[in-house]
Amino acid sequence: MSPESLKILKDRSLMLKKVRSFLDAKKIIEVDTPILVKYPSIDENIESVKTHPNKKDIRYLHTSPEYLMKRLIAKNYKNIYFLGHVFRKNEIGDFHNIEFTMLEWYRSNTTFKRFIKENIDLIKLFVKFKKVEKISYFDLFYKNFKIDIFKCSKKDLIEKCKKYKIIISNIKSLKKSDFLNLLIDYFFNHLLKKNILYFVYDYPKEEAMLAKTYIKDGNEVAFRFEIFFNGFELANGYLELNDEKILRERFERIIKIKKKHLSKKNILDENFLKSINHIGDNLFGIAIGFDRLMMLRHKTHDIKDVLYFSYLEL
Repeated sequence: MSPESLKILKDRSLMLKKVRSFLDAKKIIEVDTPILVKYPSIDENIESVKTHPNKKDIRYLHTSPEYLMKRLIAKNYKNIYFLGHVFRKNEIGDFHNIEFTMLEWYRSNTTFKRFIKENIDLIKLFVKFKKVEKISYFDLFYKNFKIDIFKCSKKDLIEKCKKYKIIISNIKSLKKSDFLNLLIDYFFNHLLKKNILYFVYDYPKEEAMLAKTYIKDGNEVAFRFEIFFNGFELANGYLELNDEKILRERFERIIKIKKKHLSKKNILDENFLKSINHIGDNLFGIAIGFDRLMMLRHKTHDIKDVLYFSYLEL
């Protein structure tokens, strides 16, 4: 092991301690939820790793501790965090590893402003930045691409991608949201100002996932926010949805889209769904990529540089 690699791994240990100390000081309690779970993640863009712990059962390595953490919150276990490993099938690359370290934490009865401030302070443990810029999803597209995301067509987005020479594969199979994601990736890799921490908020309702939605300027938007810095997507957060009926409808829509990967009957985690109505009206949550923070801290664009062993090195 080179001296530089040894330095990074020793610093990794230090930063894990610093994150825990930061959250412990705020009386956020660490929880250690199971990694092996009964049900897969229901997500259009994420696939779970399937396992066979015995001849009879199929289980999954969790993609996030979210479902079990919300079940704890529903039991009045408020203000909690998880710092540990999660798994996502087929995610291998310079910025991705099938097994990676995630910080996920939830704060009850707070405000958006306060929750954002706490996360900015946490990120400051790793990197320095000139300023924080908060911008709505609508404004990001309107100011930088002259696109009205609520009125534009798929054809408009294809033309805009061509203008910026964005490579598009399987164009016929892509949805409007896919083209928006291609453009937002282009923005954060080519157009953003360096050393500015970006908070993007108020995503389209189609990107709500497990977030609440509300009406803004006559359009339904998701109370979802993401954090970006110097080309890195660092975090994904919500004002958490607490309506079982709406969440069930969202999950069933995704299952229809992903029937090839989610074909097993009774795929929904009913215990999780039943808990959703009891997590409270004002719960904020966020998932932060610890390894990506370490990559920024050590100025590397290869995730294996901040891991003891990457998936390809096992």
